[in-house]
Amino acid sequence: MNFTDMIKKSVLEGFSNDINIADILISLAVAFVAGLFILVIYRLTYKGVSRSRSFETTLILMTPISAMIVLTITSNLALSLGMVGALSVIRFRTAIKEASDTAFMFWAVAAGITAGAHFYKITLIGSLFIGALTFIIVKLTSVSTRPYLLVIKATDKKAIEAAEMTLEHMKVTNRVSSITTTEGVTEAIFEVAMTSATHKVVNAISALEFVESVAVVDCRN
Repeated sequence: MNFTDMIKKSVLEGFSNDINIADILISLAVAFVAGLFILVIYRLTYKGVSRSRSFETTLILMTPISAMIVLTITSNLALSLGMVGALSVIRFRTAIKEASDTAFMFWAVAAGITAGAHFYKITLIGSLFIGALTFIIVKLTSVSTRPYLLVIKATDKKAIEAAEMTLEHMKVTNRVSSITTTEGVTEAIFEVAMTSATHKVVNAISALEFVESVAVVDCRN
């Protein structure tokens, strides 16, 4: 046996044309269970206003689809090369609104790949670890401050100064972005960093004399 035959044998040994039906069903079942778990974590940690049902459906289908692709690739060398070439020309143009949704998509693909490659321990343990890590990250970020725009309209400029003193007294990090006066009405926009308890700040400033309206705008939107 020459060197070329040794290389050819070592390459072909990694592929098996005979795929056991039981292995296929187990791989798809593990991938589907992992997809369900990912969907549950996604719903429990979602911070948006409304969830997209189409994205949730895509998320749970991504794992068995990825597993099916890996099962095909590992079964035949020619098919693996052809499928890699076919997948390389696919372009996804659907806009993802939340950056965290991208991480869940990669998680679903990774779970499907490991399940299709028969690395079930990696699929299950990895999914449990990432799920726990997601909960920890969400818990830590939920108590952190977020950027807001505080829009105050008043009939006297002294009210704006009083509002700024109120923010300092409540230990709210702030910076004046703009102040506009039109026909006796002064509008001030503050860049502030607050927690989710924004109603306390709004109520405190609304109670000031000469203040007509107070609005809070989430900068993340």
